[in-house]
Amino acid sequence: MSRTKLLAAAIVAALMAGGALAASTEPPEATLAAMGKISEARARAIAFDHGLVHVEEISLFEGRWELAGRDRSGDELVIDLNARDGSLLR
Repeated sequence: MSRTKLLAAAIVAALMAGGALAASTEPPEATLAAMGKISEARARAIAFDHGLVHVEEISLFEGRWELAGRDRSGDELVIDLNARDGSLLR
């Protein structure tokens, strides 16, 4: 195998490994349950109950789920939920 092909294969392998490592930054569901936190799916369901119809961003940050998206009329909507019990913070 030529040096060029070997180098290209090494670069592709490194990029694939990096993508797999960065694919999931949130803890798995079992870890969230063990920590006493609601899952991302539950946070989405609660946000939908409060008027969010399209989620553009969701993150778990310092004990709260932050969801940003759009309501039924297309207006921006930000919802913060307590990560432990799912109660609405904002």
